Amino acid sequence: MTGTKKADRRVQRTRQALFAALMELLMEKNYAEITVGDITERANLGRATFYLHYKDKDDLLAANLEALFEKVAERVRPLLKQSLLAGDTVQGRILFEEAQQNSDLYRMILSGQGGMMLYARLQSRMAELMGDMMEKMIMGGDSPVPIPLLANYLTGVILSLVKWWLDSDMPHSPDYMAAVMQQLIRPGMERVLLLDLDWYEEGDGGFDSYEF
Repeated sequence: MTGTKKADRRVQRTRQALFAALMELLMEKNYAEITVGDITERANLGRATFYLHYKDKDDLLAANLEALFEKVAERVRPLLKQSLLAGDTVQGRILFEEAQQNSDLYRMILSGQGGMMLYARLQSRMAELMGDMMEKMIMGGDSPVPIPLLANYLTGVILSLVKWWLDSDMPHSPDYMAAVMQQLIRPGMERVLLLDLDWYEEGDGGFDSYEF
């Protein structure tokens, strides 16, 4: 058991060193210009070691992006319902603080430098989190708008705000941006998820009367 724990810690240290090297290099050059050789040289590790853990630099970045986002999701998930119903912005602040702490990484992803695969992976994970939360919050019946559609729309709004904020060199605090985000997304979520309006009712000129 002790040997297994030591091996696990060694693997973790190696992966952390490779990711840290990539993050340092992102501050010096564009992602497209970075090679596996650059990463291993900066981490003081061999190329063979790199390929024991990752297929390529995209795999390295995507795996660590997943890990970073999952840590954020663990903090945000229990706060989402409270955020909508009580108007609390704490979950938004967590998101913007994460983007601030890893600004080079998120700038690269949201600008498309890392390719559409990385952006799509981030967007997909965020939409899953939003969708899971909304499924649990529906009151009074089914949502008139498919949950995956609404989750993807809201995720797009959030990512657009984060991109603007980072591209503008973060002129406002995470608290301010969280409040703005809340004001933009809360009305639409309330209308659909709390089902307190009849805009979607069939035969009343509402949602079901539209042809697509």
